[in-house]
Amino acid sequence: MTTLRNLPEQRLYIDGGYADAQSEDRFETVNPATGEVICTVQSAGAADVERAVEA
Repeated sequence: MTTLRNLPEQRLYIDGGYADAQSEDRFETVNPATGEVICTVQSAGAADVERAVEA
């Protein structure tokens, strides 16, 4: 059986590196089999999408 480990908060990957989202919004990634929260992910907004497109 595979055991999941909790991961640190995940950042956005833009232009070859990790970057913080402009927004403070976050969402949780949940293991559907157990309901366990695997990690929290920064939520990309319009400004983040624009940064990625410009990169």
